Amino acid sequence: MNSQCCGFYSATGVIFMTFVYVMLSTQPFFITGIDNVEEARSNAFGAMIMFCVTFAISAVLISKEQKSSTAREYDTGAEDHNPLNVDLKNNYGSVPTDSY
Repeated sequence: MNSQCCGFYSATGVIFMTFVYVMLSTQPFFITGIDNVEEARSNAFGAMIMFCVTFAISAVLISKEQKSSTAREYDTGAEDHNPLNVDLKNNYGSVPTDSY
């Protein structure tokens, strides 16, 4: 479950940082308060790469979790085992006559 959360977070980060990188590359005048556009673009690209690496690690962990969960087999016992000793297959809804 943690790898799925981390994968979603990193995928969102990749999308956002790609948007920031494209904006800094094509139209930096729309983003105010940046003194050095080249440094900001480099930092956005670095953050995007880190989110990509985190997403790749999360994807590997998700695939490992799915493989390990499908490989498990649980022994549920015999199919006709009934711990309550009630015959639900043949007498479902009927009233037992010997209890009166």
